[in-house]
Amino acid sequence: MDVRIGSAPVAQERFSDIHRRALWEAHRKRCLYCREPLLFKELVIDHVIPEKTAKDANQLADLRISHGLGADFDIVGDENLAPACHACNIGKTDYLLSPERAALILTQVAAQLPKFNRLKARYQEQASDDAVMLGVSVAIEKGLISPAEVGNILHRYETDDPEVNLYQSLQFVGDISVAALRRSEVGRLFDEPLALLNCQPAHLDVEHPDGRRREIRTTREYRDAITQGFIPTCNAMVKMATLFDLPLAVFTAIERIERAQPARVSFIREPRTGIIDLKYMPISMLPKGQISQEDADCKTLEEIQSKGNLKLVSSTSYSLHIEYAYFSRIIVEIMRADLNEDGIEDILVYWLRQLSPRYLRRWWHVCISTLYR
Repeated sequence: MDVRIGSAPVAQERFSDIHRRALWEAHRKRCLYCREPLLFKELVIDHVIPEKTAKDANQLADLRISHGLGADFDIVGDENLAPACHACNIGKTDYLLSPERAALILTQVAAQLPKFNRLKARYQEQASDDAVMLGVSVAIEKGLISPAEVGNILHRYETDDPEVNLYQSLQFVGDISVAALRRSEVGRLFDEPLALLNCQPAHLDVEHPDGRRREIRTTREYRDAITQGFIPTCNAMVKMATLFDLPLAVFTAIERIERAQPARVSFIREPRTGIIDLKYMPISMLPKGQISQEDADCKTLEEIQSKGNLKLVSSTSYSLHIEYAYFSRIIVEIMRADLNEDGIEDILVYWLRQLSPRYLRRWWHVCISTLYR
């Protein structure tokens, strides 16, 4: 417990605002002891196991046994920090909680530790960007660098790691929404737990033909599972899997496409044109080997539709459901960028294949389609 002088704990000074904010938000801005809402200015960071016990080796050894603390448990580490209000902090002082009560609190701390670490990393990155921008502003003001030179530096940076816009934002635990993405961010986001639209953590139950089961929370876990032959356990999980398909398609495409970058020329942004405009959709949108001889000379889906051989079941501004011959396909737009270094905007899509009226099995394919000019 922090020793208090006046109204402020002395030990609080070593916690940065980034550290404090990440801990506060990871625990939903509430005191971990009384569960009451907590304003940031009222936040006190409390050591669940009193910090002073770390100074006595014998006491600490006894405490590890009595309270079931692991050998690697760090009393001055983040795994021992809890957000507290002033009232709970003062009431607890240096009191050692019972093993049962301490275990309950520490379990709650451990559950939010991944979110805390993600938020801390995110705010540190933002702070670094702010520091850079402040430095640039000061340098320009003092005449140490010209605005033109700053522009050249930024252009080189964006060329090496360009940002591409996503049609649908990706949602992650911790109220993280990603609407634009750089290649350098893909590795980190592969391991971020996905979230539903209500910000609740998403989880997918899958099983292997040999009986093994897994619970999937991240895109990397999902990719590894489907690669190894795992499939959703029920129809509800089949539907849930579509939530994981989108980031998997985006991340895989950005990783594999060496030079994805913003397009210099767009024929499909203004006026708004997309996959619902069949006159621009090449027949490569149809499965290879399934195009009939009658339609082999067609170049677009509109030409096949005009012959009465393709049916448009439904569409939105970014999705298309078509039926052709004996199959049904749902095509979804996920990203627009120059994907082949010709300076012209392309659309990245993925699709779902309808195998029967009762069951949707996803064949996630990343399809790069340069629309007909």
